[in-house]
Amino acid sequence: MPIRRRARSTATSWSDEDHRLLRAALAKLDPWSFWTVALEPGRGADYAVVGTTGGFAIAICGLEGYLEPEGDRLRIGSAEVAGFRDVKRAAKAVKGSLSDATAFTDVEPMICLTRAAAGVSRTVRGIRVVRLDDLHLEISSRERSLDMTTARRGAEALGPVISAVPRARSEDDEEP
Repeated sequence: MPIRRRARSTATSWSDEDHRLLRAALAKLDPWSFWTVALEPGRGADYAVVGTTGGFAIAICGLEGYLEPEGDRLRIGSAEVAGFRDVKRAAKAVKGSLSDATAFTDVEPMICLTRAAAGVSRTVRGIRVVRLDDLHLEISSRERSLDMTTARRGAEALGPVISAVPRARSEDDEEP
């Protein structure tokens, strides 16, 4: 079951709209350098991105309101943002899967705020918390750590890639 960052007693699934918003933000990444994989429910994060700048385990936070830091905690409205340990655990699992595919790189755990208003991106308890609009810049502006072939192989080892370069149509393809 994916991480749900709501009040602990009311954990529910984020809407399809939150997933669509996140996938649209990830579509801004260079399709020749970054590959996105939807992670299985229960992995602790919703998506993994592997690219030339490394690996990223991304969990969605669809709470609405303004992000307010309180020490090492975050609140959006009256709800506390939770699931930090689970996102770290997911990043560790993704790193292990990438290592098995000989794509040796660090995996940054991230929480993406799809609906909340927030200032600049920040790191809280080892997790990078980013606004939806800044997500592609956070991922693509890192220092290169993998070549394209290794990054693609690593992403494919995690599961079916959902945002790759569309293949060229051939004469055998059926018309839509």
